[in-house]
This record gives sequence, C-alpha cells and structure tokens, in this order.
Amino acid sequence: MTTIPEPQSVADYVADGVRIAAIILIWGVLAAFFTYGLTELTSSFERVFTQLGELLVIVGFLNALLYILYRTVDYWHETA
Repeated sequence: MTTIPEPQSVADYVADGVRIAAIILIWGVLAAFFTYGLTELTSSFERVFTQLGELLVIVGFLNALLYILYRTVDYWHETA
C-alpha cells in the first residue's frame, strides 16, 4: 500500500494557480472578442459569433479542468 506523498512547496501551488488563471483568462479574452467585439462589427453573423464566444468559454473551463487533472496525475505519478 502506498503512503500519501509529501506536499509540494507553496510556490509550486501558486505557480499552478497562476497557470490555471492564465488559461481561463486567455480563453475568456477570446470568448469576449467573439461575443462582444465581432458582433459589433457585423450584424449578419451576430448569432454565430455569440454562440462561438459561448463555446470558447466552455472550452476554456474544460481546458483548465484538464490541466488540473494532468497535474493531479503527474503529482501522484511523481511519488510512485
């Protein structure tokens, strides 16, 4: 039976938090650009750009979740 691994330093956790925030921020900026920026420029594709912006928000959060899962698996694999 394996033991619980030693915790990492606080700096490692802060760095991971910054990476997660950056992922969400980048996807959020892209989503805002499609939702609010492009819809102001053209009215013919307004609905498509709004839906694309909403899709980018979902993809951004899923990307952040995937990164968290990756770090969790990497953390447990590191100690095995």
